[in-house]
Amino acid sequence: MCKITIIGGAGTLGAAIAFKLAGKKAIDEICLIDQNEKLLLNHLMDLENAYPSKTIYKGTFHDLKHSNIVIITAAIPNRTDISSRDEFLEGNLQLFRQIGEAVAKHAPNALIITASNPVDVLNYYLVHTFQFDKKKLIGYTMNDSYRFEWALRRVLKLHENDKVSSPVIGEHGETQVPLFSQVKVNYKPLLLSEDQKIQVKEKLTNWFRNFNDLGINRTTGWTSAVGMERLIDQLLQPKTSTAIGSAVLNGEYDVSGISLGVPLAVNHTGIQSILEWEIEQKEKELFQQSAEKVKRLINEFIMNKK
Repeated sequence: MCKITIIGGAGTLGAAIAFKLAGKKAIDEICLIDQNEKLLLNHLMDLENAYPSKTIYKGTFHDLKHSNIVIITAAIPNRTDISSRDEFLEGNLQLFRQIGEAVAKHAPNALIITASNPVDVLNYYLVHTFQFDKKKLIGYTMNDSYRFEWALRRVLKLHENDKVSSPVIGEHGETQVPLFSQVKVNYKPLLLSEDQKIQVKEKLTNWFRNFNDLGINRTTGWTSAVGMERLIDQLLQPKTSTAIGSAVLNGEYDVSGISLGVPLAVNHTGIQSILEWEIEQKEKELFQQSAEKVKRLINEFIMNKK
């Protein structure tokens, strides 16, 4: 039996995730928390009809009690006039102070998934400020790997039945590191030409800008819901499996004191270990650059504001 609480349940991300998770037999209770009460009730009434046998309800921070997993999607309103997720940071840190205090009080032993942006900084903030067990906090970054797969499929013209592994590590942002050295198709390593890599990188670089240029105040709800369902499936199992997510590092990949996207071994108790893959030298250098970017943000917005 499993209870999941979604903080930010009325937003695009939270509502899409709730819809996907409500169909899981292993999840018998879903609590949705949001300040936008009418929109939350709108989603709730719809979800109750879609899943009439499931316990889904509107809650407050007090209802965090007995949560097995807490998913945080709450954020300041999405905007389209930005070029970086970092522009959400200051406003979201204020929200996360309230959220962190509530989770620490009512669900201190729950697994916590941070899905608000910038994910890496906010995930670290929760560990640093509230002393949560770092093995129980994962920043959701899997959309980057899904977009990497999308770009690979378009450039390489892969068949729809081909199985693609396309991990992306580093910051969930502009300095993310697609691991071309780890790409596999149908479980076999795939070597891309330099021209193919350039084409894939161009698609990835332009995606965020093109998405915002549409001028629609909506985030990537469906992609996030698909990825979150996959991650939750892994976190409900006693068997350990590999995921990609932002975790607080302590020397892995020669990085410490920040949260960053890396390969993880996870199960129902959280992060079992951080997997240090053999990656190419250039990928290592890009990962270090990504780490420096996130470290600067942490120093500016967290460490220097005590």
